[in-house]
Amino acid sequence: GKAVKGEKVFIENRYFTKDGKLRWSWGYIVPIDYKGERLGVGNWIDVTRVKELERRLRESEEFYRTLIEDSLTGVYIVQNERFVYINKALEGILGYTREEILNKDPFSIVHPADREIVREKYLKRILENSPAETYSWRVITKSGRVRWITSRPSRITYRGKPAVAATTIDTTQINEITEELRRKTEYLTLLNKILRHDIMNDLTVVKAALELRDEKLIENAISRINRMTELIKEIKVLEEVGGKRKSVNLAEYARDVAEMYKEEAKIKLEVEDVYVMANEGLKAVLHNLIGNAILHGGKKPIEITIRVFQDNGTAVVKVADNGVGIPDEIKDKIFEEGFSGKSGTGLGLFIVRKIVELYGGTIDVKDNEPSGAVFEVRLPLEKF
Repeated sequence: GKAVKGEKVFIENRYFTKDGKLRWSWGYIVPIDYKGERLGVGNWIDVTRVKELERRLRESEEFYRTLIEDSLTGVYIVQNERFVYINKALEGILGYTREEILNKDPFSIVHPADREIVREKYLKRILENSPAETYSWRVITKSGRVRWITSRPSRITYRGKPAVAATTIDTTQINEITEELRRKTEYLTLLNKILRHDIMNDLTVVKAALELRDEKLIENAISRINRMTELIKEIKVLEEVGGKRKSVNLAEYARDVAEMYKEEAKIKLEVEDVYVMANEGLKAVLHNLIGNAILHGGKKPIEITIRVFQDNGTAVVKVADNGVGIPDEIKDKIFEEGFSGKSGTGLGLFIVRKIVELYGGTIDVKDNEPSGAVFEVRLPLEKF
């Protein structure tokens, strides 16, 4: 009808052959005038194979799209230094929706400490087509949390241009466990060293005193026995630090420890509820810092201020005194093993630093104004 009216017509239809097979065809009909009549001339092409390929391609695309989109493994594609695709699993890892992250600079969410190496590997893969490799780095999620991911990026052609595609898994827990094992191994080595070196040396002195029955040696032996007793106590603290952690309110710990020293020092508390993941070993840190101020402060009674607060996403404990302070030339040495013999074992502040590091924190010492010292401990906040 349309061809008779002068219109060109395209028709796609199916037909059955003589032997009953279903096939596809495209028909092209154009109008012509012949002997005063308007006729339609048609040309028909069998496109069964084309339609079959289209069907297979459509099914294949749907299969792979579903496979990737619903995969438990994160998948992303980066092109021209911009995200052009992420799947649902990666949305869950990063905390961003697809709309928020598409066309975003992928390196902006990489942890600053890892950013340079990740960018370098990306450019090498794009420019030199370097082979796929599996490696790990840290990312910062939308909520600001640092997480570890392990990816296997490879170079692909996406929409006619080079790009990098990668499968990704969240390995935060694995990395945290690995780091925890590393720190605990370090502490076991420390315990072994203390037992093997310090206690064995002291036992040698005790043995000599018993054999020679010398009065001065016996006096020295008693001192060494007292020293070993203190060492055993400190080793017990280290064992507790390596144990199970729980939610700890730093303010409560500060109050509990301060109460024990109220007869020896004037202690002022300025604390707020701040929670970290720790255990009884954290009390040993406070005991050591307060005891150190009382022992070496040079004033009777000494005034000590304990502050607990949050700062820039970390928990902070400050123990400040108004004593004689710590000379600049030894500030960098006081946390070294065996530095001070006055505290008995020479392991006091060394152990404090080790405990704080096991909790993933840092410790520093500064001058107080107008006199004295301030010990500052920073710990990661508990992640609720």
